[in-house]
Amino acid sequence: MPPFFLYGTNIMFEALFAALATIVSGPSIFFLILGVLIGLVVGVIPGFGGTVGLSLLLPFVFGMEPVSGIAMMMGLLSVVATSDTFPAVLIGVPGSVSAQATVMDGFPLAKKGQAARALSAAFFSSLFGGLFGAVLLTMVIQIAKPIILAFGTGEMLMLAIFGISVVGTLTGSSIFKGLVAACLGMIIGCIGISPASSEYRLDFSTILEVQNSIVMYLGGGIHLMVVAISIFAFPEIVELLRSNKAVSEKADLEKSGWFKGLRDFLSNKFLVLRCSFIGSVIGLIPGIGGSCIDWISYSHAKTTVKNNENFGKGDIRGVIGPESSSNSKEGGALIPTLLFGIPGSGGTAILMGGLILLGVDPGITMVDTQLDLIYTIIWSLAVANIFGAIICVAMAKPISQLTTINFTILAPFLISLILFAIFNSTRSWGDLIFATFIGVIAVYMKRFDYSRVALMIGFVLSDSIETYLYQTMQFYTFSELFIRPIFLVLILVSVFSIYSGIKIINKKDKIANTQSDILNAKSRPQWVFLILLSVISVYTIFVTDHLQYLGKIFPISVGLFMFLFCMIIGFQMFISKSGSKVFHDAENLLLVNTEIRSQWLTIFWFISPLFLSVFIGFYISIGLFVFIFLSKIARASFRFSLISSIGVWIALAAISHFMIMDFPSGILQSYIELPWPIN
Repeated sequence: MPPFFLYGTNIMFEALFAALATIVSGPSIFFLILGVLIGLVVGVIPGFGGTVGLSLLLPFVFGMEPVSGIAMMMGLLSVVATSDTFPAVLIGVPGSVSAQATVMDGFPLAKKGQAARALSAAFFSSLFGGLFGAVLLTMVIQIAKPIILAFGTGEMLMLAIFGISVVGTLTGSSIFKGLVAACLGMIIGCIGISPASSEYRLDFSTILEVQNSIVMYLGGGIHLMVVAISIFAFPEIVELLRSNKAVSEKADLEKSGWFKGLRDFLSNKFLVLRCSFIGSVIGLIPGIGGSCIDWISYSHAKTTVKNNENFGKGDIRGVIGPESSSNSKEGGALIPTLLFGIPGSGGTAILMGGLILLGVDPGITMVDTQLDLIYTIIWSLAVANIFGAIICVAMAKPISQLTTINFTILAPFLISLILFAIFNSTRSWGDLIFATFIGVIAVYMKRFDYSRVALMIGFVLSDSIETYLYQTMQFYTFSELFIRPIFLVLILVSVFSIYSGIKIINKKDKIANTQSDILNAKSRPQWVFLILLSVISVYTIFVTDHLQYLGKIFPISVGLFMFLFCMIIGFQMFISKSGSKVFHDAENLLLVNTEIRSQWLTIFWFISPLFLSVFIGFYISIGLFVFIFLSKIARASFRFSLISSIGVWIALAAISHFMIMDFPSGILQSYIELPWPIN
């Protein structure tokens, strides 16, 4: 073996062990475990998942020391795919999209009195999958580093475009809906100062013609935390709040099933290995995330094992297969995120935003100069999976009890947390107003199946694409680009990935039988929403046309593409038969539950503290909102409602003191001198 290779290998192991020492020593291990605990709770709440959890965590990560912040985020992201198994097995409701296939056999096993067996096998399979993904990530980094360093601005532009096109294609029910969502994210990313010409864009200055507070706020650009929280947390809480019920009535676990689940895991070790490999490889494709990997692994398990007639009726292998892949995908999704700065999933898109907030720039620079942080992320992924599995097994009984809590009780506290997190972005009223606007749009994106993941990735990549675009225009001619081998290879890879990705999604739909779940939809709300998106695209073209060439080329191009995709969607809606996937409306599925609340009423309750804040200030409004919501909507006792509101006030006062934060005041504070923290 050549001495140079030995030397390089020794350097790699030294860096790996140094990163491990950093993680397990000092404050990093505390923040890692804290992230794991938060992730376990987030995974148990149906509909949340890693994207919502990470978006709520971003305000608290902002300003932390990088290693501690990375440890906390990775702790949360790594274990959501483990704890989301609890509701999937116990009540037949997946905690996140990565646990959909687990329901097929996990819930029937629970009804047979074998819930502990299913959970045990799932936890060990998930642990192995997570460790497998971490090992794969380590190996790929060593192989890919020389190739990555050969990339120029043209190749990086092609990579970014590839990420947008793939994520737009592979998410949602329609290719063009995904692309419209990605374009909307890029338009939001264009708000503020142009990186090429230093001109202000999309700040309403051409309409208002005066430097008011709106123009000043938008001129600074939209903060990542505002977008992340509003598009992920807002719609999920609105939908869960509408259901008006407890997640489950009971959570029973038998004591004898834990060791049996371990034996099931060991006896199916080759199935675990194959599904872990599938999850990691498919996780490499940007945009797929957890939306279909579990179904592909479930199909693989069903078609490759013997005696599969009990699949769907309570076969433990139907739990082991998807759980192995759902956690291994995180290692795969981190590869494009860390190496190229292209998020591999919705969770890694939020993670990438968190890294940027910590002063870490994913991509070539990180690979070249901050390789130690990549190893820190790898060890955080591995250690967090170990802690998560241990905690899930040791505390299965109390964790399972979380599924019995009525979400209406949790809602006011989560809404208060979300509003605080949004305000903490830049501590401006503009954050709250803009987040409300984006949040309402996101509610209807979820309802009509426009990919919110595509919007987030479009927003995150917007600056990078524009910067690479004008750099490429300055450095290369059109003919020079097409004689660069890596550039041509990336074009071919993009086309192949889009084609194969569409095949994968179609296979997932066939397995999950989603076509049969689509009910006839009313088209009018979809037409109104589509017209709104078209207006946004036209407005973008109109108000940026007066800018310099380098300042307007990107937003105008995105606006034109978005308008074109909207027209195609409109044409599809016009010619499609009622009930087709283009007309998919989640409202019809929700209406099966006759106790469901009105969507607009739920949105009103979500934003009501903001209206109150205009008159009596943010601090008073939040506590008062918690009291009114618990007593009137959740039907809680007067004592519980009062204690809860006082607790929220105390928590906000502590935050105001330690974070040196002044909450927005209202009209009341303008006329009456009130003591801290009310004023």
